[in-house]
Amino acid sequence: MVGIERVFRSGLLALCICCASAGAHAQLFKNWISNIDQSPKVGVQVKIERFTPDMARRIKAFGFSFVRFGVWMNSMQLASYRNSVSAAFDAADSAGLPVLLTVRSTVSLVQPAQNDESRTAQLRESATQLVDLISRLTGTYQKNLLAIELWNEPDLPAYWPTGSVDSTFPVFIQAVCEKLKSVHTSTPVIGFGFSSAPLMNTRSGRLLQSVQASSSGCIDAVSYHAYGMSSRQIQDVSADVRSRYGLPVVISEWGVSSGGKKDAVGQADEIKSFLAKRAQTGTPLMSIYEWQDSQQAKNSRERNFGLVDATGAAKPAFGSARAALSVK
Repeated sequence: MVGIERVFRSGLLALCICCASAGAHAQLFKNWISNIDQSPKVGVQVKIERFTPDMARRIKAFGFSFVRFGVWMNSMQLASYRNSVSAAFDAADSAGLPVLLTVRSTVSLVQPAQNDESRTAQLRESATQLVDLISRLTGTYQKNLLAIELWNEPDLPAYWPTGSVDSTFPVFIQAVCEKLKSVHTSTPVIGFGFSSAPLMNTRSGRLLQSVQASSSGCIDAVSYHAYGMSSRQIQDVSADVRSRYGLPVVISEWGVSSGGKKDAVGQADEIKSFLAKRAQTGTPLMSIYEWQDSQQAKNSRERNFGLVDATGAAKPAFGSARAALSVK
């Protein structure tokens, strides 16, 4: 797996367009994270529970530059889960695949029925726990990490089970950013995996703005999920966010299901078209959701985003994506 040799300041990058050093650092990040020819790096999402060395080698041979998977803070107390995380990193390492690692909690960060003072204290304590986890993960796997992504879809209640996101997310992220300054790591940090583009007058846009207003910031790039968006729409978002925050934008999830409105052929066509235009998106990095269909997902759409089916057999999207990735 490719190591990261970039020197990373102990005071992490501020979310402030008026800061000249932030703009320069963001530009360096863009130049580092994209391919040498400035085309976007393209990766794919996997699930740690079934990610194997054989799968990793197949993904590498396919043409993907990295894999993305998540680690849940509340699950790390279980030895079996820690073993799964370690095995997933070993699998990626065996194929020379860097990891875009998303970290979050799947349970509430505060206890119910708390007053404001107590809730703030619990949010800050949870922030300490998350940063401690990041410190342990980077200490163990730093040479394997492409970047750390803070959270996943906090703008959706299902992924922010902590009450009002408008009031709790800024407090939590401000505390995370403050504490990250004491973590000396060369691993870039991106955030916050919004479920939709963080444009003005949207929930994700307001959350991003609230972090800028309430803290010095701590991320090298803004990440969001771009389901259903065209390359031109993504390009417009990239330009908008860069103009307001001075930061590059990365796509940590984009995909098409073969179990929704599209069948397997429709999925293949859309993926082929999207990847053919990836250089026009204005983003240095994008992750396709996902490598393999998920039998445990809640509905047909969620179960069928894979390039291969649940048994590992190639779907039509497999061939179209591989052909698109072979063309610069």
